[in-house]
Amino acid sequence: MSSPAKPQPAPECIPTTDTLSYGETLYLNKVRGDKPLWLSGGRSDQQAQVYTLDGEGGTAEESYRWTVMKKRDTVGSGPVSYGDTIYLKVGGKEQRWLSGGRSDGQKQVYTRDGEGGAKEDTYRWTVMQDFDTVGSGSVKRGSAVCLKVGGKEQRWLSGGRDNDQKKVFTLDGRDGKARDSYFWTSEPVSYSRSFAVFSEDSPETKKMEVGGMHTRVFTRVEARSPDNAIQLDLATGIITLPPGTYHITGFSMTAFLTGEEPSGMMATKKFANGGYCRLRHAGGVAEDIPNEDAIVVGSISTPNAIPSLIETYFTTNVDARILMEHQSGNTDQVADVVLRANPNESPWHIFARICISRV
Repeated sequence: MSSPAKPQPAPECIPTTDTLSYGETLYLNKVRGDKPLWLSGGRSDQQAQVYTLDGEGGTAEESYRWTVMKKRDTVGSGPVSYGDTIYLKVGGKEQRWLSGGRSDGQKQVYTRDGEGGAKEDTYRWTVMQDFDTVGSGSVKRGSAVCLKVGGKEQRWLSGGRDNDQKKVFTLDGRDGKARDSYFWTSEPVSYSRSFAVFSEDSPETKKMEVGGMHTRVFTRVEARSPDNAIQLDLATGIITLPPGTYHITGFSMTAFLTGEEPSGMMATKKFANGGYCRLRHAGGVAEDIPNEDAIVVGSISTPNAIPSLIETYFTTNVDARILMEHQSGNTDQVADVVLRANPNESPWHIFARICISRV
């Protein structure tokens, strides 16, 4: 089944398992007859109305996105299980959560901002297998579930109601009619491909100082997807990744620069210190962070312009700040070793490159 609207770049958690997870953003689908319908909220000028609609050809796409949260102020993490009480936040600039069991008949459904907690029960939805069965274990993605709103009365989310199939209510489900209107299946949001390629060239020569790890400060954005989701701080070399799963490849190298090289040539040594690069979370002092805590450690290299290579997959549920570092042998044996070299004013001496792609 196709998604309700045109995929757009999004920073939400990308699902990597077959179970629903907190922090995941999804579409809630309902099929009545042959007509696919999706839950859409944050509608109208007050962003309060909720309907079941057909996707509208990709317009108002954010109104179909629902983020699963443990509380209104806590996203949470880990799998969603039957019997869990969840909150559903609709996409958009404003903070709006699905709220049911409203009005005297406890049947009205809106997206509201929380109202200071006065009607907190109306925002809580218990995930159930059926009206009479809570179920157990983790919820598999794509499974049909019933969503019971909090409160004294028994009310479940019901969509595709009335002749136009647009209405959404919280009803008791006991009349035996339109039973399928109470079951919702989840469909992951379709994500556009986010990617970036950063490199460190040589605007000037940069010697390797005595010490352990040296940060690669990327100087050039060689390619980046139009959403600009992957950010680079050109001053520090820190890369910020929004939540998701990424394939990361790259290289880092050093070279000898003695000052005696003929034009266009490099110095090499018969015996050169071994070294390597690594990718780690930004923050803290490099010497205090062991390789066991790195994201990935690169292959062995030497300052004879032999690069250290990395390739890995990396998953994060929050914004992640990462950086690349390079170490070259014993910390006190770095004479004539440079992290970048520019002996002839060329901007094309590339000493490091990283390629990041959200999968």
